[in-house]
Amino acid sequence: MGRKRQKVAKYIRRRLPSQFLCPNCGKNTVSIILKKNEGIGRIICARCGLKDQFPVPENIAPVDAYCIFVDSYYGVEEPPTQ
Repeated sequence: MGRKRQKVAKYIRRRLPSQFLCPNCGKNTVSIILKKNEGIGRIICARCGLKDQFPVPENIAPVDAYCIFVDSYYGVEEPPTQ
């Protein structure tokens, strides 16, 4: 007789999203295009057509660019410090 086989624990890695929540229409349809060599970030909503373009630093993630976009949309005055 053998002993009971142990279960293998599966770890699920969470990934950052590729689509984000639009502050205008409320759907997950915002895509972010970063052109790091030009220093430009473009935000486009596929549903309502909301667009924005702003300068971004070289070492920025799409999530950080989305946060800058949401802050500018709601009118937050001070930019994030790094």
